[in-house]
Amino acid sequence: MKHATQVETLRKMFKLREVDRDEDMLGRVVQVPASVYMDNAVLERELDTAFRDYPLVVGASTQVRAPGSYLLSPWDRLPFVVVRDKGGELRAFLNVCRHRGARLVSGNEQELKFFTCPFHGWVYGLDGELKGVTKPHNFPDLDCAKHKLVELTVTERSGLVWLHPVPGASIDLDASLGADMSDEIAGFKLDDLSLHSRKVSTLNANWKLLLKTYLERYHVPILHKHTIGPVFEKGVIAHFEHGLHIRIAAAKTNLMDAAAADPQSWRILDYASVFYTLFPNTFLINHANIVSLNSFYPIAPDKTIWTHDMLYREADYAGEEGQATLAQRFGNIDAVFHREDFGIVEGVQAGLRCGANPQHTLGLEEGLLGMFQHNIDRVTA
Repeated sequence: MKHATQVETLRKMFKLREVDRDEDMLGRVVQVPASVYMDNAVLERELDTAFRDYPLVVGASTQVRAPGSYLLSPWDRLPFVVVRDKGGELRAFLNVCRHRGARLVSGNEQELKFFTCPFHGWVYGLDGELKGVTKPHNFPDLDCAKHKLVELTVTERSGLVWLHPVPGASIDLDASLGADMSDEIAGFKLDDLSLHSRKVSTLNANWKLLLKTYLERYHVPILHKHTIGPVFEKGVIAHFEHGLHIRIAAAKTNLMDAAAADPQSWRILDYASVFYTLFPNTFLINHANIVSLNSFYPIAPDKTIWTHDMLYREADYAGEEGQATLAQRFGNIDAVFHREDFGIVEGVQAGLRCGANPQHTLGLEEGLLGMFQHNIDRVTA
């Protein structure tokens, strides 16, 4: 984020703190039908549009930095594998053998030098070309060029890996993110981060309910009273939108300390956390010294795969003591998400079945949930 944008955002939050109000969102109370979290037809429309027509953030560049390193899909709907080839190029393919459809990469491989089918031993290069067939006399007319792996478009931008789910489709991040949001994310220097760990969990809730938990601070002093609540006491939210993406700056308890300092010294992450909803299913959280990358993959209206990539700067956590501190921090963050946020949401999902709430009512501080739902509704219409 450019320094001028940091200063502008912090000054906006000073004014919001004075009146104890978030920046105006929708400016009205809205209602969201409960059916959007329960109806299989709704989910199928989302899968056919939001999860098909738009590029997805599938991980961080640091996860595929070295030749042979790879990212593997946790989602059967789109079983991709992203790999860094020997020449340093990032490639992505459907993780499916072109013979009889076996999965090529299990996730247990330390690195990839080629793709070998565990079923019949067909071998593919990291460029996706079919290199070898067991007992080739069984396939006398086989055209290897027509049996290469199905390739997906993949690109990197500002430390994030973006993949398009449709073979042959293009990715235009300049149009999608716009110059301002693209520059902002670049300013956080995610390229310099290292991966601490990736956690993959299956949660019993709709993917939108889970993601929306991040989009309001109304619940923070109640649900997180004994964990992160004190960090965001009297917190306020300022937001910025570009297209289908949303940026949120959430003020910390120490926000007004910045007012006494020289604006030239201001660093927004010292006084706020900065979040990005990257449409459709990713939520990027920037804290002062760590980053949390979250993606949500729906497998049923009431079931979702959540990936949580925890990133850090090595210089900030050097040595055994630093690594122990880092593990504790990420453990605490993961516990807040899993036990508090998502624990509540799983209960909300279960409660939908009884019909007590035919809709969810969103207050003024929950307007970003309405914005996100509007974006989903717009692309699925």
